[in-house]
Amino acid sequence: MPKGKGASALPGHDVLRSFLESDSTPLGPTDILRALGLPPHLKAALRTTLHDMALAGDLARLPAGRLKAISGLPETAYAKVTRLRSDGHAYAQLVEDPNVSLLLVATLPDGNLLLPDDVVVARLRPRTSLRARRDGRPLRLVSAAPRRIPASIAPSERTEPHGGLPPTLSLIPCDRRLDLTLTAPAPSDGELETGTVVLAEVQPSSPGTATQAHICAHLGAADAPGMAAQLSVLTHPMPTAFSAAAEEQAHLAAAEPVVLTNSTHPNRTNTPPRKDLRHLPLITIDDVTAQDFDDAIWAERTEDGFHLVIAIADVAHYVPEGSPLDLEARERGNSVYLPGHTLPMLPLSLSAGACSLKPNEDRFCVFVDLTLSSDGRILSGTLGRGILRSAARLTYQTVQTALDASLPLNESDLASLPADQADALKALPADLLPTLQAAAIALQTSATTREGDTGTETEPVVTFDDAGNPTAFTPRQRLPAHDLVASFMIAANRFAAEELHRRRAPGLYRTHPAPTNTEPSGRLMARYSASPGQHYGLGLDYYTHFSSPIRRYADLVTHRALLATGVPAIGSPPPQPESEHASRPALHALAEHLHFTERRAASATQACLNRLAAVFLRPFTGQTLQATVTGTTRSGIALTLTKTGTPSFLFRSALPDDSGMYDDSHHARTRMPSEAMLRAGTMLSVVLTTTNPAQGTVGLAIAPNAR
Repeated sequence: MPKGKGASALPGHDVLRSFLESDSTPLGPTDILRALGLPPHLKAALRTTLHDMALAGDLARLPAGRLKAISGLPETAYAKVTRLRSDGHAYAQLVEDPNVSLLLVATLPDGNLLLPDDVVVARLRPRTSLRARRDGRPLRLVSAAPRRIPASIAPSERTEPHGGLPPTLSLIPCDRRLDLTLTAPAPSDGELETGTVVLAEVQPSSPGTATQAHICAHLGAADAPGMAAQLSVLTHPMPTAFSAAAEEQAHLAAAEPVVLTNSTHPNRTNTPPRKDLRHLPLITIDDVTAQDFDDAIWAERTEDGFHLVIAIADVAHYVPEGSPLDLEARERGNSVYLPGHTLPMLPLSLSAGACSLKPNEDRFCVFVDLTLSSDGRILSGTLGRGILRSAARLTYQTVQTALDASLPLNESDLASLPADQADALKALPADLLPTLQAAAIALQTSATTREGDTGTETEPVVTFDDAGNPTAFTPRQRLPAHDLVASFMIAANRFAAEELHRRRAPGLYRTHPAPTNTEPSGRLMARYSASPGQHYGLGLDYYTHFSSPIRRYADLVTHRALLATGVPAIGSPPPQPESEHASRPALHALAEHLHFTERRAASATQACLNRLAAVFLRPFTGQTLQATVTGTTRSGIALTLTKTGTPSFLFRSALPDDSGMYDDSHHARTRMPSEAMLRAGTMLSVVLTTTNPAQGTVGLAIAPNAR
């Protein structure tokens, strides 16, 4: 056979890859040739082709065990970079199994540096043991993180011209996952002060040479107002602006009249009328700063318990599946609430406008109508589409004041409230808030446990001055009013999940597995799943997210899934065929994407808090602060600073030398804390040594009076 003849007779790599990825049945060379209708004499050529495909990463996504009786194939896998080390290597995790970590050479074959969030095809070295971290080499880039990264000018690192070369600056990336220093030509338009934040584009480099970058823009001082949020967005790349098509679609949708029947709208003339809920004094209860009011609640007493209506913004009415607006909301996954800055999932014309359940304005809604027993069991329920008119927009603080006071409220109680809140309370039925509280207590009594998804938030509240500088960090107050609202939302989410399961509708569930004896003591993270599963934290067999479609895409998916089945109430649309977005594989992929966007939002929020804390703490440099020990590692002690409520870390290198080898003034030495002093929950005195607003870190040392 002439050289290359066998290989040319085989189909191309794309055809072979698609065939091999289409099933999980183990196949050998003979099986593959037979399935493709090819003669057996091409077996050697097929082995060579598969070897080449493995080297190119084309076999990285094959189901485990798909290829059999083919020895010597390089092992490849898709990996996502998580951190870059100072020695030029990168930590990564397998895309298919994030619990498996890798150590990769940090440059691609073309000289491009690997950055956090890059996804690569990596060739893995053979295992040395079952527990050791796998080593590998990146073969090609599958998806790239932005190459323009924020960095700060390092102190006293400017080099003068030498041998005709331009002066250079050293840059420290603001993303703490990049533990390296960049070198960039100094700009010709003037000096840059130490600590100035710039946007630098990472350049390809040769192995063993310093990583080069090009300064693209000057962003300003690291402690400038708004910089903490800007850097957190840049280090957690996420959409910050909507396309013109999405904005136009949202604007047109928001201008649509809110009416019981849709005869006036040419595209909705076949939609049945909605149920009119405007006679019910439904109220919204949210934080003082909230603008997107997703949900409204109402309750009355019955002979045997309670009658509840929980109304949720009908976002599905305004955001057609597959539209530009829908695709952008899906990409975002959720609204991101950074201190002092919000990135909404939907344009403001919808999120803070037509979808927000503002008081005294007609709004489309999806509602859950529940009948409860006196001990909080759900006896019956229906779901439908309606129109509401919120009777009041109340805050948690106002509701708590009303519940704590004698009812009806006297003038002194009302005088302690903002004028708009006092007027709103006066307009409500006197028994509404006590009835809501009694219904919530009944729901809480019937709950097995109440953890995690009740809405508990631990991050501090940051107060800003008029210029946008942080002036205070205060613990987020958790009031019984928060638990009241959470009880209603859990009831609605639980009912929606049970309906999803009963109707066998393809949707997303919120699952939370029970910990096992082999897992760490920390609570496992709840996540989305296309398959129903237990929510251990809430003690429920089925749970979903349904109550916040303005700010969570998963809730919008749940609305669509339920409404597509046809609801047994006025306002139901006719059943719709399953869309390509509702197929099981698509929902599994969506669940993974939303898990990612949820973690991204949480990480960006914490990063913003850390940077603001570094700005706020700068005047306290050299002073003693109090911190709570949250854990210990081989590297040091994890702490939470009492003054800001933000996490920090005390490296073991900052702990005093307890041997006395290098210090004969024993009476003046700082004493090393005992192991008992380092247990979680222990208070520790530390000295603030440095602050770094660009990275959101602070330097700490043990205080002389640490004990």
